[in-house]
Amino acid sequence: MRTLASAFAKSSACILVSASTVFASDIVLQRVPELDRAAAVAKSNLSPQASFALINYNVRTRARALYVSSGTDLKLANNMIDDQAATSFDFSPADNSPVTIIDLGKVSTIRRLAAVYSPRATSIDFYILQTLPGDNSATTVKLDEKTLAKLKNVGTAIDDGTQGRASVDFPATSGRYVMLHWSPAAHSDTAFTVAEVSAYSSSRGNLLASNRDFSNAQTTVDSKDVADSKDISDNKDIPEEGPAAPQPPAEGPPPSLPNSPPFTFIPQLTPQSQ
Repeated sequence: MRTLASAFAKSSACILVSASTVFASDIVLQRVPELDRAAAVAKSNLSPQASFALINYNVRTRARALYVSSGTDLKLANNMIDDQAATSFDFSPADNSPVTIIDLGKVSTIRRLAAVYSPRATSIDFYILQTLPGDNSATTVKLDEKTLAKLKNVGTAIDDGTQGRASVDFPATSGRYVMLHWSPAAHSDTAFTVAEVSAYSSSRGNLLASNRDFSNAQTTVDSKDVADSKDISDNKDIPEEGPAAPQPPAEGPPPSLPNSPPFTFIPQLTPQSQ
């Protein structure tokens, strides 16, 4: 057991040492194009009022991938936070230090960060940021050694190349931005792929799981589509009242008295003596 533990510690130390030498150069982050949520809503069956409310809500509160260090199609960066492990984002093969920054949409309290990626010997630094390390409207953000040194991570995970997933738990921390920084032990000619990044809150679960495509949303019932009681009563298509159903026969005359007897009763008077 001690041999395995010491071997793992040595491999972890090698990863960290290799990472420090490989990533001495600056990291330039590229801004991810914003999703065309208006077009997605336009394809849905939502009413105009609901569409406007949904666009306004999602623009302000939905999480989105904000920056990545590389990638052939930056629009696919949101695949990392769509709560579907089958979709993924590929960093460029030449990227020796994959980094992503995710905007939660608002300040949130987080207790756990996790990621699923292509297995590779690497260390992963997890950050929760109140503000971005540069202009949040700029198309590119440069991360140099001094900038990274000022950022305090909430945890670091070590993967020996057999896991392909990592997570860190920490005391509840508030922030709006989540940053992940992978530091591979060696350069690879294949693209580094990230399938999913998750940020968990004790009360709301995965804060990034709501970043799904809502273009297939079901139509909501609008109050104007419900028929008014007056319209129902005035509808001429309703059939008129038919003939009354047959009533049970009325009660007959009372029964007659019994027939008279066939004889006549004549009372006889007996004379009394004087």
